[in-house]
Amino acid sequence: MKNIILIFALLIALSFQTIAQKKGDVIAEVKDNEVVIKLHKLIEFGGAKEGNKFLVAEITIENISDKSLNMGAEYTMSIELKDSKGNEYRSGLRGAGIVSSYLAANPNVKQDQKAYNLCFSDNFPAKTKARSYLCGYEVPKDAQIVTFGVKKKNLWSEIK
Repeated sequence: MKNIILIFALLIALSFQTIAQKKGDVIAEVKDNEVVIKLHKLIEFGGAKEGNKFLVAEITIENISDKSLNMGAEYTMSIELKDSKGNEYRSGLRGAGIVSSYLAANPNVKQDQKAYNLCFSDNFPAKTKARSYLCGYEVPKDAQIVTFGVKKKNLWSEIK
């Protein structure tokens, strides 16, 4: 009887974990005639200077066009967040370090390095999709992040 209860409890725990980790969940999405960029989650991560916090963004980028794109220069390097006060936060090179620190501190989280590199590529193939822990941001601890987008292309979406 104990074994049956234990197995039942394990199955319930696993089902909750599966529900919480739906790969398709999207909290914001921007698109134009070339790309669709989806924000799946923002993960709060410690280690920022006092009064701030780090955020790591899990993002999918899809080239929906019929041509190869310079994804890094045209889109990825311009992915930003905005808070409720209108302040903008850019990931940039420092953001890559935040993502690396997050991954080093969380060895159970696996990065798709090929997808990450492709998202910053100058030759992102047509009809291709890549998902990765892509951007890192340092924001004030009290910042309420409400908008996600690509500043260079003026593509913005509210975060659900």
